[in-house]
This record gives sequence, C-alpha cells and structure tokens, in this order.
Amino acid sequence: MRLYVSPTSPYARLACVMCLEAHLEGLEIVILDPWQNPPELLEHNPAGRVPALVLGPDDDSGRQTITESLLIADFAARRSGESERLWFQTEAQRQLAGICFGIIDAAAAIMAGRMVTSGSVGDTAFDSSSVARRRQDAMHRSLDRLEQLILEQRDALLSRPGIAAFLPVIVVEYLQMRFGGAFDSAERTNLSALVAALKDRPSLATTKPLFTKFTPRDGAATR
Repeated sequence: MRLYVSPTSPYARLACVMCLEAHLEGLEIVILDPWQNPPELLEHNPAGRVPALVLGPDDDSGRQTITESLLIADFAARRSGESERLWFQTEAQRQLAGICFGIIDAAAAIMAGRMVTSGSVGDTAFDSSSVARRRQDAMHRSLDRLEQLILEQRDALLSRPGIAAFLPVIVVEYLQMRFGGAFDSAERTNLSALVAALKDRPSLATTKPLFTKFTPRDGAATR
C-alpha cells in the first residue's frame, strides 16, 4: 500500500495523518512534488494531484487507487478498527470540518493565484488583488467561526481525537507556513489551545509542513 503526498499539501497531510492513525499495515509514504507532474503519480492519478493511495495486490480491492483526502481518510478509518474515534462522531464535527476545508480551499486558491501570476507560491503580488482579498476575508471569518465551534466541542475533540480534531491543527500549521503570522489571533484561544494539545501527537508531529522524510513506525516506510 503506497500513499503519495507532498510536504506542503494540507489535503495530503490529512490523508497521511489518518493513515498513520489507522496503523495501516505495510504503508509506504512517497513524498514528491506534484507540480512537476512526476510520471509515477500521473500513472495512478491522471489529475496529477496528491494525495493518492495505491492499494496493494493483496488488498481485497486489488491494485486500485483512491484519490481525494476525504475518501482516503474514510478508507483509513474503516480499516483501522477505531472508526468510531477516527471518523466524524457528530453532525457538529462535520460542521467544524466543513469550516476547516473552506479555509484550506481559500488558502489553496491564493497559492494557485500566485502561481498563475508569477509562477511562484512565494511571490505575494497576487495577494493584493480583489480575488485574493475576498479569500483572505473569508479565511478570517471562518477562523472566527472555527474558534466558536471548538469552544462548543472542545472536550469531545480532545477526549477522543479523530479527523475533526486533526483538521484544525492542519489548518493552523498550513496557514503559518504559507502566510506567516497574517492569520494569527491572540483572541482565538480555543483554537490555539487545541493545536497546542495535539500538535505533538506522532501522526501530526511527523507530518508538519515541509517535512522531507518520515520516521517509520508501526510498519510504515517512506522514500
């Protein structure tokens, strides 16, 4: 079983975290740059995107490929034997996850705009455009809503951490990588506390943005 990821994609990181939490046997994590259209990735996902999970020949499903982060996360949760913990436990958690994905999508749209404008995600010229500013405003509003949702669900999120608890950590650390302190807020104390409580969990600590290698555990490997 092989999982293709990039060291910056929050979508790939979610899939990676869920697969690690599920302790999938024989998991191999392959780190690559999807912007370079590596043939190995295109062979398994013609969209040229990560994450992509290639199932092994001994898997019941045969050598098939699952793409998109939520589908891979669902697969991992069902295979884990801990699906009640790892998957969404309430509709409130699904609401929280939707807010997180909205933030990630808005941030990713800004990165795509930077690439179109200058060919580099590091060039921030695009960020002053009306399109980018609309995305930024949406991200600020969504972070404020996320803060409130975490306040309402904090105990449940921390007592049985699963996908709904992992997503806010992924959101915050992705924004820190791409935008520095632009989206930090001392007033979002519940969000900050949740991140602080979970960020050193092995599945999250070993997949922080820009990781270039992975320390194998529970049969997982990387290259």
